[in-house]
Amino acid sequence: MFGFGLKDKAKKILEDDIGVFSPTPSWLNHIVSEGKKQEYNEYDIAICYCITEWDFEIDQAIKFDSNKEYIHQQIKSQREKLSKIEHLAHQDLTFQDLSFRKKIDQIVKKSEELLK
Repeated sequence: MFGFGLKDKAKKILEDDIGVFSPTPSWLNHIVSEGKKQEYNEYDIAICYCITEWDFEIDQAIKFDSNKEYIHQQIKSQREKLSKIEHLAHQDLTFQDLSFRKKIDQIVKKSEELLK
């Protein structure tokens, strides 16, 4: 991916590898900005973006009591795709003082609760 900036690389991963199309620009910009300070790579950025989006989508599904099954299936599908590339992220990646794997596991559990 030579010749592209960190944001473009992360966006390509989100779209091509994970299935997150049209990522929210303000969220992606913020994550890239913060990630540059911590020397994140494009995979770190993509993972952090997914965590942010998944948390938001779950909260919205709960708040409006709608699309719960769809959100759960979307997160499940994207999580499966992400698991194939997460080894390319820095091993010490943290997000809000939790390892990204622990945070992702919490989100997956939370998404499963949408079906109850």
